[in-house]
Amino acid sequence: MTSSQVTKRITGAAAILHALEDAGITHLFVNLGSDHPAFLSTFASKELQSLKVYTSPNEMVALSAASGFAQVTGKPAAVLVHVECGTQGLAGAVHNVSKGRIPVMILAGTVPVTMEGEMTGSRNEYIHWIQDVPDQRAIVRQYMRYEHEIRRPHNATQIILRALQFIKSEPQGPAYVIASREALEEQIDTPTQPPASQNPCKNSALEPQGLTPQALAFLSTALIAAEKPLIVTSYCGRSLAGFEALRELAELLAIPVHENAPIYNNFPTTSYLHQGHQWNGGGQLPALSEADVVLVVDSDVPWIGAQSKPSPDALVYHLDSDPLKESTTLWSMPCEKRWKVDSSLALSQLATTVRAHADFSSGSTETRIRARERFLKERFSARQTRLIKAEEAPADGNVTVPHFMSRLRQACEGLRVVGLNESTTNLGNVADHLKHNQALSLIGSGGGALGWYSGAAVGASLALQAHGRADDLVVAFTGDGTWLFGIPSCAYWMAKKYQTPFLTIIWNNGGWASPKNACMRIHPEVAQMQTSRSDGSMLSDDLMVSITPSPSFGKIAEGAGDAWWTQVRRVDEVDEACKTALAMVREQKRSAVIEVVINRI
Repeated sequence: MTSSQVTKRITGAAAILHALEDAGITHLFVNLGSDHPAFLSTFASKELQSLKVYTSPNEMVALSAASGFAQVTGKPAAVLVHVECGTQGLAGAVHNVSKGRIPVMILAGTVPVTMEGEMTGSRNEYIHWIQDVPDQRAIVRQYMRYEHEIRRPHNATQIILRALQFIKSEPQGPAYVIASREALEEQIDTPTQPPASQNPCKNSALEPQGLTPQALAFLSTALIAAEKPLIVTSYCGRSLAGFEALRELAELLAIPVHENAPIYNNFPTTSYLHQGHQWNGGGQLPALSEADVVLVVDSDVPWIGAQSKPSPDALVYHLDSDPLKESTTLWSMPCEKRWKVDSSLALSQLATTVRAHADFSSGSTETRIRARERFLKERFSARQTRLIKAEEAPADGNVTVPHFMSRLRQACEGLRVVGLNESTTNLGNVADHLKHNQALSLIGSGGGALGWYSGAAVGASLALQAHGRADDLVVAFTGDGTWLFGIPSCAYWMAKKYQTPFLTIIWNNGGWASPKNACMRIHPEVAQMQTSRSDGSMLSDDLMVSITPSPSFGKIAEGAGDAWWTQVRRVDEVDEACKTALAMVREQKRSAVIEVVINRI
């Protein structure tokens, strides 16, 4: 290599960071350790231009923040953690980004691979022996779309770009890349004209895949001919394009839309076509049992057969970025046909094909569509009446989730709200009563590991600020048990440090209702034990799912990040709490916590 081809010498760590930056990664969340001196040196040099670095005192919060950023923007974020200990510290967030197909790049160092000073970075601390494990990558391997080790800095850029190809291609998900301290410290020359293998534009993700002409003709004919079609989805709304494409097709043919265990809000809840949400419980969904054609779009659990399922005579079709559910061992959804596609593209193609279809403009099709519209508007009106009834203030003055949601909704009128829903047994109450109608306005963790809300709120706020939406209001909805899982001391500290204030609503029901409910489904006889005790204890205490005495949630948030907080027990306290909390977040730029005390489990 001649001198004219070389700009300077950089370390392996710098090569990794520049590769991320050149590939368009703008946010890196770090929890640093003794394997990272070369990274720290690069941070201190101020040579990074567009890659912003954020310190997180906890790894799970860091990965949840990266998740929140990626979910709001659709673009990957990155995380840097410390050897195998920090990798384990990522905890349940690894499960969430994997099951939620969220594009996140996870980087970690390893202990030094030399121990007698043979290379820069060789072992010089006792912990370098203690943190030596046989297979660090095995800790997270089964959750990754791609995982590898950078053994020399010369191909660091190529490995980073390859990892990004996987996490940005459907089905998306996380990648995990490690490097020893020696590899991170080793210096290499940087060419002025990098080879094609180091050019992000030459190593891009797969292009979105749509439906073939034959599939479009077949599926459009089936939908046009259907008497009572139904669309079921869980994560079609992960992009604005997907949200709008689903709305376009549904409105075109007056097809009702049901959201089952949604990760994102997928359809306007204010539309007469919306059939509501369902997680656990709820019984048989009428729209599902009466449908003659069911189109499942991007859903891991379109229904739970023990409680709700389609008619045996229904024709079921499946569009999904991951139709085989490649990371799930036991899964089955019998259907006529399934296609691996980008739903936003496939649904848009379908709408275009339907419009051009000879039968679309026929009198019989028009008659079916108009009849469906009348029926669905009546059903929607009846459902809205039930929801409004549920929002009424109880006669005893105690607060319910639907009533609180109605008052919060009123307080937020005129504001653009981005809700993060980790309300466990109140997921449906939040989704039903927020009345959201814009894409990416209610988002879930993507998985089942609780505690995502806190870091996600920081990441979502940073994402909104980066995209000119700093005035949006981020609201995290969480149960009392889930709130504790979120390592709140870390998240509220980050919110203060990085000026990402958010509002948290804690549903305090005195414990973990989900495991109690799971017990009741299998052992209904346990319900008979639900009686008051002379010592004031309840069944939840015997089941070991009680959180009593209740922690001082607000004081924890205040101590960690100067958050404002209040507790609401009565309906006459709700409006003032909401008004003050909004003022704290929007005007004083302080996080706010409203603890809503509801009936104890």
